[in-house]
Amino acid sequence: MATTSPPVTRSWQRVKTIPRRLWAVGMLLTMVLAAGWGYVHHLREVTVVVDGREHRVRTAAQTVSALLAGLNLRPEDRVIAPTGALQDGHRVTIVRARPVQVSIGDDTTLYHTHAVTVGEVLAEAGLGLLPGDVLWLEGQPADLDTPLPTAVWTAPADGLPHPAWHETAQPIGLRIVRSRKITVVDGKALPITLYTTATTVSEALAQAEIAVYEGDSVFPPLASRVRPGQRIVIRRSLPITVEVDGRRLSTRTRATTVGAALAAMDLAPVGLDRVVPPLHADLRPHTTIRLTRVREDILYEETRVPFRTVLVPDDELLIDRQRVVHPGTEGIHRKRVRVRFEDGIEVSRVVEDDWLAVPPRDRVIAYGRKIVPQTLETPEGTLTYWRKMRVYANSYSPARSGTSPSAPWYGRTRIGLPLRKGLVAVDPAVIPMGQRMYVPGYGLAMAADTGGGVRGRHIDLGYEDADYVSWHWWVDIYLLWPPPPAYSINYLLPDYPRFPDRGR
Repeated sequence: MATTSPPVTRSWQRVKTIPRRLWAVGMLLTMVLAAGWGYVHHLREVTVVVDGREHRVRTAAQTVSALLAGLNLRPEDRVIAPTGALQDGHRVTIVRARPVQVSIGDDTTLYHTHAVTVGEVLAEAGLGLLPGDVLWLEGQPADLDTPLPTAVWTAPADGLPHPAWHETAQPIGLRIVRSRKITVVDGKALPITLYTTATTVSEALAQAEIAVYEGDSVFPPLASRVRPGQRIVIRRSLPITVEVDGRRLSTRTRATTVGAALAAMDLAPVGLDRVVPPLHADLRPHTTIRLTRVREDILYEETRVPFRTVLVPDDELLIDRQRVVHPGTEGIHRKRVRVRFEDGIEVSRVVEDDWLAVPPRDRVIAYGRKIVPQTLETPEGTLTYWRKMRVYANSYSPARSGTSPSAPWYGRTRIGLPLRKGLVAVDPAVIPMGQRMYVPGYGLAMAADTGGGVRGRHIDLGYEDADYVSWHWWVDIYLLWPPPPAYSINYLLPDYPRFPDRGR
């Protein structure tokens, strides 16, 4: 008995359909990826150089034209590229033309050019220059050989990154000022034809370096506007030279005499002034007039006369004290001097009189000569002294005296005593020989020696070699009572030496 297969249900059919759909989707993805890989694999890497700046570009373009399609390039821009199909490593160079805006009067034309000088721009534009035309490049005077400035390229202001060929440049400004033809008749000279860009007669003559002097007549007037074909007539005045006040003035005048010419220039002589040629002399072309300004001044000169300082004794003033009796005043000596100037320069000086207007008065200082006994408490007891004196003290001994041991006076003082502690070397003009004294830190002593280096308020304390002590400082000493005779007292102590007062 034959058997039949069970019927196929719809659910089973759906199950069989799912793998087929997955297979189809997988095949589609594989084809897409293969196409993308093929596209990327076929991109070419080329270098694009725009105005000297390099850019690396990956492109599927087959040719340079396809690579540059849609770029913002002008017909004047130059493209240097290999021929044929693009290959990896190819180099494409773009040199863009610079924009130049040429203005002539009210007309302005924009050119794009590879010219490097002003003359090349005008030649490309077919613009010629007339005599006297003036060129201005970016507001500065220029000529045909002036180089054009480098163009400044600016990217779009939308803030997005853009390739160099999307940049724009501000046009370079070149202006031509056309000249006008005029004729100048200068005195008796032949007419001169000029081409000028000046707006007034004065400016036109200045540009042509035609000087107009005071007294010249110009028609039309200097302030008149220049018109094409205009005729300017100059009637010259007489040229003269005036030397005055250290200056040399070249001018022109319509005067006929020297005096009239100077008066017209407000240079009339006054007082002692001298004029050569004289004022009444007739003027001729290129006459030189010498005006010397002369004046005389009376000066009073004062000279200070110094006063003297006079010392006078005062027996009522204590010794070593001073009192100013009169501070002294300077005197004044005066002169009356006549000074002559020519052109502001002194040429002579004469003393007409001189006298002592105020005599000086001496400065008078009284110095004390009064001596009174004073007492001092010391380790040696109470001492009476008649003078206290600040001196610079050194010390010495026989071996340190600078005397050769073979000398017969070696180790002896000036008065013949053997050198020992208590004998002091002094300057006899300050401290008399034999004067007894007390030196704090040293003790009782007597002036018994002198020395070549002992001068002024300077003493040298004596020692034997065995008990030598070094001294190098200022010290107050006391000259013990009784005082010596008045004739041996130096009431005015010298201001020497001047070592620093270091004390002990």
